Amino acid sequence: MIVLILPKELRCQSCRFKKCIEVGMNSKALELNETEKEALNFKKLAELEKEKIPTIQTIISKENLSKNIIDMLCYLELKIDQFKNSAYNPSIIDWMKTTEELVTRENKLSLADHLGPMSGWPINRKMELPKVSRMRDVPDIDMKYSGSTARPVPSPANQKMWMFFNMMTFIEYAKTFKFFQKLDLNDQLVLIGQNTLLCMNLHNSYYAVSRKMEKCVHPDGTEQPQRDEYHYPVVSMALAPLIRCDIQLIEYILLKAISLCNPTVHGLSEHGQTIIAKERQQFSDVLLDHCLRNRSYGPSRFVELLEIISVLVRQQRLQKDIHIYHISPIISKFPFSVQFLDEIMYS
Repeated sequence: MIVLILPKELRCQSCRFKKCIEVGMNSKALELNETEKEALNFKKLAELEKEKIPTIQTIISKENLSKNIIDMLCYLELKIDQFKNSAYNPSIIDWMKTTEELVTRENKLSLADHLGPMSGWPINRKMELPKVSRMRDVPDIDMKYSGSTARPVPSPANQKMWMFFNMMTFIEYAKTFKFFQKLDLNDQLVLIGQNTLLCMNLHNSYYAVSRKMEKCVHPDGTEQPQRDEYHYPVVSMALAPLIRCDIQLIEYILLKAISLCNPTVHGLSEHGQTIIAKERQQFSDVLLDHCLRNRSYGPSRFVELLEIISVLVRQQRLQKDIHIYHISPIISKFPFSVQFLDEIMYS
């Protein structure tokens, strides 16, 4: 009788099983009865096999990534224009909301699809300057209110209060970004407070420049403010830089996204700064890539566009000063307060 002595590693069931796996045995092809399938060791083995299954990852080129971002921003800009031209006209109650209420409520951009465009535009109207404010959007109290209850006299349905509406539109714009939803509420409010006027001014200025106009116009055809109002030079500050550099649509939408993503804003948490800095870098890379591809002087063009932000920052600071020292004392006499306006102006 011949006695076959197997090596130690082949006599051990664990070692033999390991060698079988190494040479390609499929452990899931084992013929097991119901009891063996419920064994703890087999379940562990099945979990290990799942982890070994390779996952297919789609690799997106830098060019395609840039195109996707630009397409997303172009679509968003289209929705913003549609929203501003829509029949949606917030009431006085909406103006009395806080910034937190506007940030946490449902996004209103979709209302443009349901309500359609505003009727009766363009509007051809001329208003005299109020005696007190010298600003048409801050009327005299006796002109705006009547009766002992001092209730506001409603404006025609197709006339929007553009200063408030544009600020509200920017808040809705910011809420569409995924990174914005990753921020905690305090960071969201800080970012809104510091960037609302800046991005609003950029949007309004591009709206005028893209239509070959050198004045502050709105979708209803009105000019607010007009040239005879004392704060017109401040509101129109961004027009000249945009005209001078002949800014194009893609450059504008990327510049606005970069302006929104400012990680240096005072009051942001470290977590918020990290998220915002990553987004700003992404939009900056796309803008630089666009300049390099479409301009013979790409780097210089990139710097020229970024310099517009410094003008917008100065413009925002002057607007807040005007509000604090001139407008706020007047509107403080109104029987209601525009809370989100005060919160943004004093931020």
